[in-house]
Amino acid sequence: MIQINKYKTELEETIELIKMILGIDVAIFDLQAQLVVCTKDYLLQKGNTVHAPSIEEVIAKKKVVVNKPGHMPTCSGCRFIGNCPAKIEILKSIRLDEVLFGVMTFTSFSKQGHDKITKNTKIFVDALNMFSDGIARLLSRKQLLNSLDETKNILNAFMDLSRESMLAVNPKGTVIKCNHQAQKLFSFCDLYTRSAYHILPGHVIDKALEGNHLKKIGLNINNQKAYVSAKPVFEGNEVTACVFTIHENELLKPDKKFSDHISLKSNENFSDSPLSSILGESYQIVKIKKNISKLSKSLSTVLITGETGTGKGLLAKVIHQTSVRSKGPFVPLNCTSIPETLFESELFGYEEGAFTGAKKGGKPGRLELARGGTLFLDEIGEMPLHMQVKLLNVLQDYEFQRVGGVAPISIDIRVIAATNQDLHNLVEEKKFRTDLFYRLNVIPMTLPPLRNREKDIDIIAGMFLKDANKKVGRNIQTISNPVMALFRSHTWPGNIRELQNIIEYCINLEDTDIITEDSLPERFLTHMDINKSNSQGIQFGAITKTASPPGQGIKSRVLTSEAKTILSYLDRHGHDVQGKNKTASELGISLRTLYRKLEKYSREN
Repeated sequence: MIQINKYKTELEETIELIKMILGIDVAIFDLQAQLVVCTKDYLLQKGNTVHAPSIEEVIAKKKVVVNKPGHMPTCSGCRFIGNCPAKIEILKSIRLDEVLFGVMTFTSFSKQGHDKITKNTKIFVDALNMFSDGIARLLSRKQLLNSLDETKNILNAFMDLSRESMLAVNPKGTVIKCNHQAQKLFSFCDLYTRSAYHILPGHVIDKALEGNHLKKIGLNINNQKAYVSAKPVFEGNEVTACVFTIHENELLKPDKKFSDHISLKSNENFSDSPLSSILGESYQIVKIKKNISKLSKSLSTVLITGETGTGKGLLAKVIHQTSVRSKGPFVPLNCTSIPETLFESELFGYEEGAFTGAKKGGKPGRLELARGGTLFLDEIGEMPLHMQVKLLNVLQDYEFQRVGGVAPISIDIRVIAATNQDLHNLVEEKKFRTDLFYRLNVIPMTLPPLRNREKDIDIIAGMFLKDANKKVGRNIQTISNPVMALFRSHTWPGNIRELQNIIEYCINLEDTDIITEDSLPERFLTHMDINKSNSQGIQFGAITKTASPPGQGIKSRVLTSEAKTILSYLDRHGHDVQGKNKTASELGISLRTLYRKLEKYSREN
């Protein structure tokens, strides 16, 4: 006999989808009246044990409607007798023919839910019948995940029961199912011929398809402010689909403050332009923003260069979102993440039977998926030479053939490429084609490294502080001045991504409501020391000393005995990382404390 609890993970995902669609709580029990899965509210209200006679009654009668939980004959002996948190329950046995698997219940813990189910009892009973029968059929075949086709009609029925607009998309963003409400909301287009990127912001879709559950994200839809939620569907660790719910009945009213609700980024709440997501007021960033605005009507190819972690991917998305193609899809392709042998099929797609393992019906490539929008080729310097020739032909003719295909396919796309390498050098080394370089480099844009954007560090750090607080569940108020001084003097080899990493680390470990030097990671302080030792001068806080070895500039100006003691140890062991480690060890203090004291002496003098 199939054990229902073997499929706990799959059942959890299914009941959460039902909860999202019908707005009721769901639980499934095995034949021993043991709870297998349930929604969060059900567990909070009723716990993980159930009154066994209730389950036995359902098994005997096949279906039971409990209008007065806590006051029914079978409630005798239950810990909730006379005071059950449930307001109404519909229970149904999960069976195929005479083979039993367990019991499923639709439950509501509110009067509103009681009234909804009471007024629409037949609808909910029919839905429960369909769902339980579908589960029984799937379990009987021992392949719940591989038999999702058998639940399509059930889930479609649930989607159409919902008053919310709902879309199901595949990992490429293509709409594979929508309910009647969604068709009404997006009546201006045929959803089944569209990518979700045509109708929802790309950053929301990307976030959901990365496996993140989104709840009531504020967006502009059809020139109205609305909320969007998303529920990814997993097969193992891989996202196989995602369901988006648009809460039309919660369109924001004038007296509601959108800023009170969650957004993906603190600066994206109905901003006038996607440009606001590029943080900074330095000359270089202001110039880049102005150039993006000038290019809003251009279809020319853009080549973005910059060090790792400078935000090239974000810049590419902003260029797309501010262009005349903003309603089209934004399709990224990272040239380093795809094996060379699969590169051609990933970019161009393939026909059925093109090679062993090819999917039935073939598969569109990134070029086709980007029709009417933008193809973003990240790390273009890593593209294999033989693919560079084929990409060049596409950029010349805007036409290509799928792998294994014979018919040419015309496309209308804009290409944005990015790299952290010097393509000029790669051209000279014969590792990158000259003709492709000039095809891509029509409009060059260079993102400056963070070390050259000292004016922007405070702004960016402030945003990361807010984001990390939300992520970690802390409420760190600010970053101390000494830490900000270290941030401004750091060389940031990892650029913006490194700054984000450091701030999240600090928020996790900081004991107070302000980020101090004590919470900085050791690797950051060590890197600071190496950079100072290799420079012509040394900077502690806001004071810079030159023409003397690291730390020596302090000696002549600090008169305290503690400072003299520390500096004498440094003179003995050396002013490099190893010397500072030995000094801190002999003095019985941590390396972080040593750095803090040295910085303190510098500020006081």
